[in-house]
Amino acid sequence: MVKLLIIADDFTGALDTGIQFVNKGIATQVFTKMPEAIGDIDETTEVLVIDSETRPMPAAKAYDAVKNITGWAKAIKIPIIFKKTDSALRGNIGSELQAVLDGSRHDKVYFLPGYPKIDRCTVNGTHYIQGQLLEKSVFGQDPFEPVKLSYIPDIIAQQTALKCACVKRNEALNDIKSDERIVICDVEKHKDIEERLDELQEKDELCIIAGCAALAEALADKLRFDAAKPQSYRKSENFLVECGSLNMITQNQLDYAEEHGFSRIHMTVEQKLQKDYYSTQAGLEFLRKMQEECEKDRCLIIDSIDWEEDKKGFMEANKLTMNDVRTLIPTAHGHVADHLAANKQDTTILMTGGDTLMGYMKLIGCTQITPVCEIEQGVVVSNLKNHGFVQQIISKSGGFGTKDVLVKIADKILNQK
Repeated sequence: MVKLLIIADDFTGALDTGIQFVNKGIATQVFTKMPEAIGDIDETTEVLVIDSETRPMPAAKAYDAVKNITGWAKAIKIPIIFKKTDSALRGNIGSELQAVLDGSRHDKVYFLPGYPKIDRCTVNGTHYIQGQLLEKSVFGQDPFEPVKLSYIPDIIAQQTALKCACVKRNEALNDIKSDERIVICDVEKHKDIEERLDELQEKDELCIIAGCAALAEALADKLRFDAAKPQSYRKSENFLVECGSLNMITQNQLDYAEEHGFSRIHMTVEQKLQKDYYSTQAGLEFLRKMQEECEKDRCLIIDSIDWEEDKKGFMEANKLTMNDVRTLIPTAHGHVADHLAANKQDTTILMTGGDTLMGYMKLIGCTQITPVCEIEQGVVVSNLKNHGFVQQIISKSGGFGTKDVLVKIADKILNQK
């Protein structure tokens, strides 16, 4: 029986939240769209995660998608709905919080946005990344979705007129007004989340909640589930990093890995953005070469980081929009992963950026993935079936991880020779 539904706005978000329950041995399913039938949900599943893919959508479309999922969940009597938000508050925060309220017909959503373990905290309703105001952090310079505000009620007010209340970490929920429907709770330490959940349980208000993977971690400990023994990753012969993220944190991780022995290949503009490239002779030759490079080098990076002038000229010549780019780059990385699966190559593939793994899954028509474990904080190992082959995939949000995270993962994942 499903006890908890998590609605994420991108695929890495779905996985890094769902894995908090998998880590505890809790039966969890992750879908890339709303299940078509109740029978698609295993009878043993207690946590259901749905990726709404609403991060890049206009606010109105995101609202409709999330409201639809929420209404479906209420109709099948899932008792707790958790709107997963980005820990840097990217995406359609306001419209999606309103959507879960409207879809559930509930009075309030309790929003705990912080992730203290990676130094993302909320103080007096204002969000900070490693001590910096959110708008001054790297997320304020995001090429696709820069966050230009730090005070959370202001971020929410960009997309909804619903009133917000800001609650300090040691302040009780007793004085919330009836018309304050989004309750933003300060989070400076992980225990702030735990104590707030205790309070909500005592008040019988743990119904509609919102937050990031830190909230999922606390919920996995607070709610009653039938837990089994957690699984672990398997070692492989080769390790491929497919980078579709433009985040500076990821770029620093790639540079560090290259300095510490990883080989690195930069995709050309045609390999990234030419729509029919992988059906051409050049495209097929590139895929064969990538397979050979993986076998030869063991640790390989393929990145799609842009040379701006080349990209701009190609986009103009081929009448491509930025939305086209957001689709074509993940699809290009997907072709590489698909080729390795077709050839049953024992390569673990790490994909950075929420769009990258989703692009691969859309390419091969896959709607389910099985999370296995968390190999580093916020870095999730999953199994994906393709061409009759179980492929080990690692997913990482572009803004996650220490500088040496790729090197640390390689040390864990590779068979020692």
